[in-house]
Amino acid sequence: MSGYQIDRDSPIPAYYQIMLDLRDRITRGEWRAGNKLPSEPELAAEYSVSRMTLRQAMAELVKDGLLNRRPGAGTFVTQGYMAVDSAPPTRGNALPQNQQDKFTLRQAVWDELREVALPDSRLHWNFEEFVPDFEGSELCAQSIVDMEWYQASSVIFIAPDNSLIGIRQHAIKDQKQVLVATYALKRGFRLLQPGSVPVGAEQFAATLDGLEVFGREISLEEISALGIDLLITGISLVTREGVRWGKGHGFFDLEWAIFREVQAVGEDTPVIAVGHDCQLVSEVLEPSAVDTIADAIVTPTAVICVPAVYPKPEGIYWEYVSPQLRRLIPPLQTLFIQRRENDPAGDDEL
Repeated sequence: MSGYQIDRDSPIPAYYQIMLDLRDRITRGEWRAGNKLPSEPELAAEYSVSRMTLRQAMAELVKDGLLNRRPGAGTFVTQGYMAVDSAPPTRGNALPQNQQDKFTLRQAVWDELREVALPDSRLHWNFEEFVPDFEGSELCAQSIVDMEWYQASSVIFIAPDNSLIGIRQHAIKDQKQVLVATYALKRGFRLLQPGSVPVGAEQFAATLDGLEVFGREISLEEISALGIDLLITGISLVTREGVRWGKGHGFFDLEWAIFREVQAVGEDTPVIAVGHDCQLVSEVLEPSAVDTIADAIVTPTAVICVPAVYPKPEGIYWEYVSPQLRRLIPPLQTLFIQRRENDPAGDDEL
């Protein structure tokens, strides 16, 4: 229940206010991909508007690709991996399922994070849309540089999070091949190669704007041939067992799944989760089948090696990928088409 009150005196139309509130509720995780929204009569009553006004608000989100109407079934969220209830098989001693509400926990972490986070120049403090940089992230970067995993790596995937600008800068200076995802994976991946960044431009090249200048588009075939030695990701929160939670859209999980699908990574390819100490939580959260577990956690004050309790996903679990999401992410669509070509009898929707 939103509790949002329409401002009847505002020059902003009521339908647009509702559209903004619905978008906010989705990005905060009230509904994840695959979840069905309440019916139009229920939402119209909640916002105290006519069904026509409510329908106009939802039409805007359908146009943006955030919602999908299914005749006779209802309206569903399409952004990110679909909500997954099943957990993966465990290795060793299984950890107990904890019923802690991840979304409530994430909000509590964000309240603390706001004290040490750096606002984004475009998204300000909207942690639903980006993983922020924070005080002490340079210490995290140095800890990673000192790790044997990093030193032995030639090709490193570094997620496009603000908190990872420092480690991207180190990797560029150290002549690593740096693979980065574009925002929401809508334009696939880009690669920064040794020699592609002029001396003195490493700091700019480590930003997403700099990546567009000095990086180049890279295909899945090239990624497969290169292989990836190490993956580094930012977090919203992470447990000591390596169960990580990002913005709620599951893009790092999709990135891992894509890399596993093209055999660029394997079960033993290390994953490092980077965050502030306040993002490391003591709660036990059992992962879902699509969650990619971290092998190490790096904060400004600690480097924590994670025991191998849960396996990593073995590829893309297509049953949790909505057709709308697939069409928005070119690498997913490419792999889906290849899958259909290899299995013409499949009945998945194109």
